[in-house]
Amino acid sequence: MLTQMRKGASSWPAKIFLGVIALSFVGWGVGDVFVNRGGTTVADVGSAEVDIRDLQIAYSNQARSFQSQGVQIEAGSDLAQALARVALDQLILDSLQSETGAEFGITIGTDTLREDILNNGLFFDDSGVFSPAVFAGTLSTRGLTEARYLGLLGGQIRESQLLNSLGAVPPVPVVLADSVFEYRHEQRVAELAVIPNEALVPNPEPAAGDLEKFLEANLTEYSAPEYRSVDFLLVYPDDLARNIELDEAQLRQTYDAAPGAWTRAETRLFQQMSFPTEDAANAAFEELQGGADFAQVAFDQTGVAAEELDLGWFAPGDLFPELAGPLFAAPVGDAVAPLASPLGGWLIFRATDMTPEQVTPYEEARDAIATSLSLRMARDAMFGLANDMDDLLATGANVAETAAALELDARSLTRVSSFGATEDPMSLQIIPDAPEFLDEIYFGDIDFPSPVIETSDGGLLVVEVTEIVEARLRGLDEVEGHVLADWREQKLAELAGEAARSIADVAGIMGELNAAYSETGVSFDTLTPFVRTQAPGIDNVGLETVAALFEARPGEIVITPSVDGQHQVVARLLDIVSSDPIADPEGLLAVEQSLTNGLISDVVDQNTAAMYDSTSVSINSELLEEYF
Repeated sequence: MLTQMRKGASSWPAKIFLGVIALSFVGWGVGDVFVNRGGTTVADVGSAEVDIRDLQIAYSNQARSFQSQGVQIEAGSDLAQALARVALDQLILDSLQSETGAEFGITIGTDTLREDILNNGLFFDDSGVFSPAVFAGTLSTRGLTEARYLGLLGGQIRESQLLNSLGAVPPVPVVLADSVFEYRHEQRVAELAVIPNEALVPNPEPAAGDLEKFLEANLTEYSAPEYRSVDFLLVYPDDLARNIELDEAQLRQTYDAAPGAWTRAETRLFQQMSFPTEDAANAAFEELQGGADFAQVAFDQTGVAAEELDLGWFAPGDLFPELAGPLFAAPVGDAVAPLASPLGGWLIFRATDMTPEQVTPYEEARDAIATSLSLRMARDAMFGLANDMDDLLATGANVAETAAALELDARSLTRVSSFGATEDPMSLQIIPDAPEFLDEIYFGDIDFPSPVIETSDGGLLVVEVTEIVEARLRGLDEVEGHVLADWREQKLAELAGEAARSIADVAGIMGELNAAYSETGVSFDTLTPFVRTQAPGIDNVGLETVAALFEARPGEIVITPSVDGQHQVVARLLDIVSSDPIADPEGLLAVEQSLTNGLISDVVDQNTAAMYDSTSVSINSELLEEYF
């Protein structure tokens, strides 16, 4: 995106980088200080729109899943951006399905929405019934208003009905299900041993000319790759931020401009009792006003035990405004007069505890503000820096001269391959992680600086190739040790396979394998019956051996290399165990379901592809970058 913007502002190709990403003081609760207050549509999907607020909610759900497993996600990191894109892709797909459902005439009535909410266990209280307060608290903790939730829920139900209609495939034919069951569940019984190659034959020694022939047959395996040396500039906003000096007045002004950002709101621990009618609620409230115990009144009037009254801790912003006002105005310990629930019924609340409002003083917030402001200024400066770098390069300056003029640090690498290996592994050179770095080194010409490149991880990169060492074939004198080791390993495996087959030929169908292979020091074990997709639980025995046994006849001996290539797997097929669909109805049902799911998946995939083909989708990349 930024590259395209700068192309319009300069005659040089590849003008780079405009830092306009909003900062996030997550740890200090300053998420809104630098947020763009413009449009909130992050994607247009046909006639529908994906709102950035919905994406933030979806992203938060993704992030919580990772964080619950101990994975910390930093704002602006590659992981954060990847999660945001995954969440956006899902929202786009949801919108496509909802749009298609609407085109198919699928409508969702208010009764359907109400029924879904009332039966959603997420909104049940401890007694297992729907609770308006739990509903309100749940939406608040997820940043949802009731109207927005109802809109999302309607779309989800419409999508579900669309997918259910697409998934109405005919039953799988009995003949097909039986055939697949028999194929998948057929088993083999075999006796098997894993024999080291050196136990079958002695270590081979090459004859005259063997190593030369082996090298000639495998020249590319031992060739030296092309190496390049390079001078480069790689600058990130963090590099510039370290040198930015901030005025104390700027820091103070930022702090004062967003007082709410540094304030942790008062929270209260609430209890609640609910009533179907206003009269019942008023009767209970009169008892409380007369001095009756809150828990006792709740039990007498509603049958709810004392331990089931607690709702949890809430801040004013966690509740609907019509509830938050009176609940936080009442003294702690006092029952609040009956309030109409937004979803029907009447509620009486009481706060049993509270934490007062807390304000982070400027002195404690200063360092966080300074770090974020300097980074923001550095990101803004990247655009101008890219122009300055371009201008200097256009005059014929090389990387070193450009770096000196802009007071930046130029760096060098000596003889690096296209896959990031150095010719001298002991040189301990550090290759930058920027994804474009190696590509640019191997794209450029010698002694000709590249244009300024915007890297995908937010940096500005210029490379200048200073040396090219062409790829070449190595002679035997350079790689004889490696060639000898590889020749010996390959020859040993070849001779060991031949020796194992010779012994098997002598043993024949009826021979005792333990006796035939006694000199190898191994013993044969009978395996538990296995299916064709299941490798026996024995080290170095893989699916290649399983496939050979499923091709063999009873009594036949098969020889296959082990997984590591250092052994020979010798196995004799003892028995074929056929499968019977009638004897395993649950297994047959699983096969039928698997085939049905496959058909449904194919239909859904085809429909999804058709939706993408017929619907225009555009993404606001600037807004996506700004928030994530």
